[in-house]
Amino acid sequence: MPLAGRLRGGQLVPDVRRLVATRGDLGWTHLCTRLQRSFKASACWQAYNVREGVIDNRKLTPYRGLDEVLIDYAHTSRAVLGDNFVGLYLLGSLAIGDFDLTSDVDFMIVTNSELSRDQVELVQSAHTKLITRDSRWVRHLEYSIFPLQKLSEKSSPYGPNGRDDSTARQLWYFNNGGSAIERSDHDNTLVTRWTLRYRNKAVLGPEPAAFAPEVTSDELRQEIRNSMLGWEKLFTPDSPYNNRFHQVFFVLNNCRALQGLHEGKITSKREGAKWAKQHLDAQWHALIDYCWQERQDTGINVSQPADPRAFQRTVAFIAYTTRLAEAYQLPKD
Repeated sequence: MPLAGRLRGGQLVPDVRRLVATRGDLGWTHLCTRLQRSFKASACWQAYNVREGVIDNRKLTPYRGLDEVLIDYAHTSRAVLGDNFVGLYLLGSLAIGDFDLTSDVDFMIVTNSELSRDQVELVQSAHTKLITRDSRWVRHLEYSIFPLQKLSEKSSPYGPNGRDDSTARQLWYFNNGGSAIERSDHDNTLVTRWTLRYRNKAVLGPEPAAFAPEVTSDELRQEIRNSMLGWEKLFTPDSPYNNRFHQVFFVLNNCRALQGLHEGKITSKREGAKWAKQHLDAQWHALIDYCWQERQDTGINVSQPADPRAFQRTVAFIAYTTRLAEAYQLPKD
């Protein structure tokens, strides 16, 4: 029987196990490359687990194909980074909940130290191979590579005096759907650290509580509040956010941000929309419903113009929620 045929269905084929075990990581990478070229991407994932003697059937997400991509890439990252690899962890809606077909695939790779130049090139190569797969799940990957030292610093880009854009805060990062690694502070937030410690699923690696810093509810509230205060001035008719995707995103994001202020935790966009309709003025309910329905269109993107009336209402909503954030007082001990 052909090799791929023996791997399908998660069978632990003895001769394949011996083949992979005797070749080590380099041999496994070569074997996976052969399998990926000829068969499903899941064959590579199964081959790794053949070597490990287990089949990883964990349900990390609502979609088995996405589980396989994440598990496979976690093992690839460990092979590429060696002793510098700590783990791969889910972020965003994959960790918080309510992930759907319009969600980004957010995660982070934690390392013991900053990547060397050679490791940056190896990660870039691994990412390039990953996004060439014939799978919908590799089209909207977004992730940072977070060294433990920076993770422990509890840094936030949002302070009382405005945004901190210092280069010292930047991480190696792949933007949503991006092909090239870059430097960005996108994930260097308290929201990310809170999600990692309190809501995370480890794809591969130790549980985050073993190394992720504690983030108190009030620390989280302070960052959420500060982050909300800067958006109003950016929402003008000629702003780059005057498009269908961002018009919807910021309405739903500010709904859950306000919920986060009051509850001291991160929630999903679905939860935030529900909370907002229960607690905000009824004049905004139609806009919230409109944005939630718009978000269900998997083809929504930044190249599509926003509905002019919806954008006008969104400008007013951003101003309204900004006033609420300004007026919010942190709970007293």
